[in-house]
Amino acid sequence: MNAGDLVSILKTIDGGDQKLRDLVNLHTVDALACLAAGAGAIEGSSLLAFYRETGAGNAISSAAGASAVIRFTEWDAIHVPSCATSGAMALPAALIFAQDYEAYVRAVAAGHAIGLALSEAVGGVSALPETWPGLFAAPAVAAVSAAIALGLSDEQIAQALVLSMAGSSGRHGRPSGMPSARWLVIGEATLKGIRAALAAKAGIMGDLELLSPGWMKGQAAAAVALEPNHVDPLAIEQMGMKPFVSARQGVNAIQAFRHLLEKGVDPNAVDSVEVFLPPVAAPVVSRRLVAEDRLSTIAHLGLQLGIAAFEPARLMDVGRARPFNAEVLAFAQRVTVTADDTLVGEGWPARVVVSAKGQTHEAVWPQTSGEGAQVMLDRKIGSLPATTAQRLQRLQATLAEAGTAAVQEASSLLLTFTDASLPRSEAA
Repeated sequence: MNAGDLVSILKTIDGGDQKLRDLVNLHTVDALACLAAGAGAIEGSSLLAFYRETGAGNAISSAAGASAVIRFTEWDAIHVPSCATSGAMALPAALIFAQDYEAYVRAVAAGHAIGLALSEAVGGVSALPETWPGLFAAPAVAAVSAAIALGLSDEQIAQALVLSMAGSSGRHGRPSGMPSARWLVIGEATLKGIRAALAAKAGIMGDLELLSPGWMKGQAAAAVALEPNHVDPLAIEQMGMKPFVSARQGVNAIQAFRHLLEKGVDPNAVDSVEVFLPPVAAPVVSRRLVAEDRLSTIAHLGLQLGIAAFEPARLMDVGRARPFNAEVLAFAQRVTVTADDTLVGEGWPARVVVSAKGQTHEAVWPQTSGEGAQVMLDRKIGSLPATTAQRLQRLQATLAEAGTAAVQEASSLLLTFTDASLPRSEAA
């Protein structure tokens, strides 16, 4: 499957489809809410400052910084089986170039489609930790989104795609420290993708046969040939929004535990919590807790359940800069995580068993009473400073009108949120 074949599938995307428009609108506001939350955190602010200082403050550097910060939050939407987090790249790249609403919708949808396709073909969850599928696909997501937003021809879009992927890989090691290169590489991948689109516009040409079966297999042991069935024009429909700042592997367990708390379980009376997860999900959320390491506090499921029990607002705390209460840390010690291969189904289902004063309480998630996307988005917006929340709520209404003004307003918000540090969220 060469790049031209892939682009021919992307060109079937209908920017006038109402269902697609609603999804793009939802994810636009969600990504910008993540950006606003991340910009108020110390590390997010540092990343944005880097891109402002090294990118002359132009829109392209703003898009790169926005991508890095949206992904940094660990609150952005994800497609679980493929580990694709395409919105972080697609939305900023499309917003800085789209001149009308329909082109914007097509650009965002196409970016998600190529992101999911490449992330799946490189192996998805099975490629970890050797290759990070979301990083592998990131340059292509930005390139395709930017190219379509710019109104480039099919040939130029295909060239942008291969130019963006030449020399790329999803291997980033295990960077430590703060600010972390884990997020910088996302910004740099977005920057590369945007420049690939501009290079294609300028007539620079690459190898349209680059994405060959042999090349794909060289990217990860789990990779397979990229096939037409990997490319779904409605891929954005498969992206799941996150209700909390959390490793996606632990979200269902947090939801199950919160459900038990709502049913009357007293966290002060809890003797132990047993969490059962699919084997592929358990290792990430059961590593040793390092309270000073932000990513550790976001992944460690024991701490996350302690937060849910005693500091629930901090489930929306992106920065994790303040120390956690002693009762939260003590509760974390009472949580065990066990891999259970009987838990099957998409989305990494979880079973949580709580023992309290001799009684056992159990919940399994996901279940049919789970929260809708708009409920999750409203909670996210509600955790932000009032002025920021109002601007995002106003954007939701403007996007529903499906006009050029909506794209301009969303683009203006992206530039505002990346221009300077924002007030911290209520959770922080």
